[in-house]
Amino acid sequence: MKKLLRTSGSIIAVLAGMSAAAAFAQDNAKEAPGPGASQGEIVVTGTRRNDLKAADSAQPIDIITGAELLEKGTADMNDLLRTEVPSLNVQRLVSNDGAVFTRPFSLRGLPPDQTLVLVNGKRRHRGATVQFTNVPYIRGSQGPDLSAIPSIAIGQLEVLRDGASALYGSDAIAGVLNFGLRRDREGGLLIARYGQFYKGDGEDFLVQGNVGLPFTDAGFVNISGEYVNASTTSRGIQRPDAQALIDAGVQDVPVPAQRWGNPESEAARIFVNAGIELSEEMEFYTFGNYSWSRGTTAFFYRNPDASFISTSIPLTNTPGGQRFSFRQLFPGGFTPDFGATVTDAALAAGLKGEFSSGLTYDLSASYGQNHASYRIENTVNPSLGLASPTSFKPGQLEQRELAFNLDLTYPIAIGTSDPLTLAGGLEYRRETYEITAGDIASWQVGPFASVIDPDTGNRVGLPVGSNGFPGFSPIQAGEFARSNWAAYTSLEGNLTDALQFGLAGRYENYSDFGSKFTWKINGRYDFSDVFAVRGSVNTGFRAPTPGQSNASQVQTNIDSITGAPLTAGIIAPNNPVAQFFGATPLRPENSFNVAGGIVVKPSNRITFTLDYFNIKVEDRIAVSGNFNLTPAQRAQLAALGIPGGDSFQQVSFFTNSFDSRTQGVDAVLTVGFDLGDGKATLGLNGNYTKTDVIKASPVITADRERLLELEGFVPKWKGNASFTYAGERFGFVARANYYGKWTDYGAAPAADQTGGAELLVDLELSYKVSDMLKLAVGGENIFDNYPDVEARQSQINNGIRYLRFAPTGFNGGFWYVRATASF
Repeated sequence: MKKLLRTSGSIIAVLAGMSAAAAFAQDNAKEAPGPGASQGEIVVTGTRRNDLKAADSAQPIDIITGAELLEKGTADMNDLLRTEVPSLNVQRLVSNDGAVFTRPFSLRGLPPDQTLVLVNGKRRHRGATVQFTNVPYIRGSQGPDLSAIPSIAIGQLEVLRDGASALYGSDAIAGVLNFGLRRDREGGLLIARYGQFYKGDGEDFLVQGNVGLPFTDAGFVNISGEYVNASTTSRGIQRPDAQALIDAGVQDVPVPAQRWGNPESEAARIFVNAGIELSEEMEFYTFGNYSWSRGTTAFFYRNPDASFISTSIPLTNTPGGQRFSFRQLFPGGFTPDFGATVTDAALAAGLKGEFSSGLTYDLSASYGQNHASYRIENTVNPSLGLASPTSFKPGQLEQRELAFNLDLTYPIAIGTSDPLTLAGGLEYRRETYEITAGDIASWQVGPFASVIDPDTGNRVGLPVGSNGFPGFSPIQAGEFARSNWAAYTSLEGNLTDALQFGLAGRYENYSDFGSKFTWKINGRYDFSDVFAVRGSVNTGFRAPTPGQSNASQVQTNIDSITGAPLTAGIIAPNNPVAQFFGATPLRPENSFNVAGGIVVKPSNRITFTLDYFNIKVEDRIAVSGNFNLTPAQRAQLAALGIPGGDSFQQVSFFTNSFDSRTQGVDAVLTVGFDLGDGKATLGLNGNYTKTDVIKASPVITADRERLLELEGFVPKWKGNASFTYAGERFGFVARANYYGKWTDYGAAPAADQTGGAELLVDLELSYKVSDMLKLAVGGENIFDNYPDVEARQSQINNGIRYLRFAPTGFNGGFWYVRATASF
């Protein structure tokens, strides 16, 4: 936090002294719309124009109002977007390390770091968690933490479903999410909501507030905050092996031995958005946030008969001497509890305005950081023996980003038509990833890692590191940074009343891998007021992050014959051992996007769009398959003088692994009409997305499970139908969410299971008691639908009842009541 305050103070000091010789990136302080915003709202995402409506855009842009985000039972931004954006998927992961707390999402079947996230038009920093989870389509990704953004802070969310690297740089391959913050300078909202699942668990309490305040006669300060506290859920069954122990009279067996459900979580978040007109031609703006969250989830059960717990270890060198085993501490086995505390903070500030010539400018600076501190409890470092602690702090991760933007737009008159918009600008960013070592006991090689058993003469030993999540060692720790600068230009506008076009190009240079140039061409032709066609062609890229280039997750074990420590896990591609197996410095992912669609507007209150997209991504970054080192290979590494090479047993590493093609169709229909004393909206949205791996490098070709899950792990079909009514007193929201079938693949066909299509229905009824108070009662998944029951014995043995990776979740129905006070 001290780093944030120091950097933020420097930013404000620099900006306060700047004159109007600046630049314009995009109008990040446009008035956020209230309830009922539509495709008629002016958009700022994917364009440098300041007069373009969503329904008139050459690119597919969805507008979601702040009011819509508040008419839900959940507060997590990931789950809110899942119901609002058909092409977005997000799962509730349970035992997948950091992915449980920084949830990765997927837009158009691509990983979270291939979607750019903006707040008020400014790039949002990444989360600190590099996703080491085995879920293939997100494994190795590092995207922003959307949960740090409270829904009550949002005035308007714009979702650009098209590539935009030529405008914004790295990451904008699948599209762009731009969260526009509220700008109200008076009034406020206070929301309290309580809910729980039909099973009677997962109690969820939420308080949200927003207030708008004047800042002199020419400015505003808008403050939003929320507090949420959610309890655990449990949807598994008792593990058969644990039940067998109970039946045999073994004491202290956990019930359930392994919990499958939501983590326990608590969070507090605040966002501030402010601006003041310094003159008729100049405005100063600033916005920022601070978020704190804490959560705990359950790991896999350690059976005392099928793990290190039962290993008998000698305490002396005398045959028949004293011995110990961890049955003394855990007679019924144990299940580690893994937790994380995540803090997220950001601050941006800038000057924007317009000269008399029509030249507009926006000069800004921003800083953001995301910090994850891990803990693991109810476990041991077995190699330390019975003296081992049972709780550990295995380390910390932090992502920091600093950016400066200078952008301009200028109108170019072309006869009697509206002027074209010429834009250009510069950007500088510095990105830093830091790994802090855990406490010594979390990674230490203890005295019982390797001992000679005097009774047998054989070598025996126990695993090293905090069991479940070994700590980051000093060898893994470090600070890794890179910088880049960029220059861009674009030209867009209407050549005639019917013909619209856009051209954009961007050049970027990175300190760690070189330069990239991307471009985009888009256009639209309106045959009439009712019918139009639109399309785009663009290139894109995603730069490998410092986290992907340097993060590692390793576990130390002991060779049963020699007693030497052996390391297994994911290592950085610049590690000499990884290079021995063919690892090379990471290259950027490159994309080529083609899109086309139609827009039909029979009236101002009816809009239908149908868009096709085709995204080819080359050199996608992923974790390689596992390389098992033979004794001969370890000897060869030692002979080559590679530090630690003879200690590795199994390695994998980040690499540019494969090429993919993702294509599909989005269909969106919106119909607005009067109903009784109010207004109603009917929405129908559908998405079909298909991903094919068209080329795979040798490091992953043998991994059947991963290759197939890249293509079939998320539903190809997804959609929803919604009906919203707002009357004088009564309000009504109904939504049906459809998820197509998907497949959880295994190493062999016998380990595959396909989950069937599911339909989840949400419903909310509200009543306005007075102009100040509104009450609502509602439910999500009101028919208490569950995914298919797990049929694979290997999964049932782990206590799993329902398919745990189901895109619908597996907690069943959820009800809630909510009170909203406006003032």
